[in-house]
Amino acid sequence: MNNGLSIKDLENLSGIKAHTIRMWEKRHNIFDPDRTETNIRLYSTDDLTKLLNISSVLDHGMKISKVSMLSREELNKEIELLQQENIEASKKIIVNKLIVATLKCNVVDFEKTYKTYVAENGLEDAMEKIIYPMLIQIGLMWTVSKLNPSQEHFASQMIRQKLFTAIDLLPDASKKNSRFLLYLPDNESHEIGLLYAYYLVKKAGHECIYLGPSVPVEDVGACCTNSNATHVLCAFTIQRSESVFKAYFDKMKEACPSAQLLVHGLPSAMTSQLNDSNFKILTDLQDLKNII
Repeated sequence: MNNGLSIKDLENLSGIKAHTIRMWEKRHNIFDPDRTETNIRLYSTDDLTKLLNISSVLDHGMKISKVSMLSREELNKEIELLQQENIEASKKIIVNKLIVATLKCNVVDFEKTYKTYVAENGLEDAMEKIIYPMLIQIGLMWTVSKLNPSQEHFASQMIRQKLFTAIDLLPDASKKNSRFLLYLPDNESHEIGLLYAYYLVKKAGHECIYLGPSVPVEDVGACCTNSNATHVLCAFTIQRSESVFKAYFDKMKEACPSAQLLVHGLPSAMTSQLNDSNFKILTDLQDLKNII
């Protein structure tokens, strides 16, 4: 990111093909990118913002010949109108704003965009319709090595803060006969999904024990015994071999013999093979919502 975005990065993030971007530059003067000493195009985050906005208005009928004639202020006005008139377009625009705020590590823009959406639509809609799509895009940026670790940490920490705040504001457990223990296995650190599960479970009135990321299964077992947990929720974000999964499940069952074991993140092949009444495989959020 310190050296700018390549045209391939713009393609990956906007969905607009590189050859189309080059054509727009030539025919419509959409961009005037910097160049390296070897004549490779380099784009700024402002260029990315403009392209994402162009993509949004093109998706809803405006021709590139007309878009190219708009000033930055006029393009922004079109985006504002889209947000007011089209729900799906509005969500895409908000995701784009959060991505750009992440690239710039801009706390003010991130906070404003997030808080405005949550105020109008609620936290669950924000997480499922805005934050998850944003994280998918950030994951794409990470795979092409165009996201600095500080930017990835920025987005993750902003979302973690929002979830912990929302969790703290929930009332105490009202269902006294259930106790959920939530954790990530060894060497697993991406806890946003687990934190959201924590929010949903606590909101449903259950008592929750949140152990967080990278917890040895032996420690989970000790906590399960000491707390008399009725359910243990474990989420995998890193894929493992089938033999490693099977060995882990044996340890998990031994550590928590009396609890219902809820597991998310398994490959589909493993899902069909795990025929054990102690385990419940969660393929999506709805599976968890059905249980709680």
